[in-house]
Amino acid sequence: ITRVHFKLIEKSDAVLVLNHKKNNLPGYIGTATLMELGLAHYLNKKIFLLNEPPRPQEARWAHEVRILQPKIINGNLARIK
Repeated sequence: ITRVHFKLIEKSDAVLVLNHKKNNLPGYIGTATLMELGLAHYLNKKIFLLNEPPRPQEARWAHEVRILQPKIINGNLARIK
């Protein structure tokens, strides 16, 4: 499944992460998605987050997500360009 997702990212112009609340954490991003974000960044793909990610104090991985400089669209799909 991971290889299939990586191929889809390679063929795409952008990645949209649907980071809804999970496990009582708003803006949750799972480990597989974090790997996909790293690949998208490496391939110079646009990265969009549906919602604001948590603060680094709330999730250890949040700092790495912010380093990738995703565009946070706050639920507004019209902001994808």
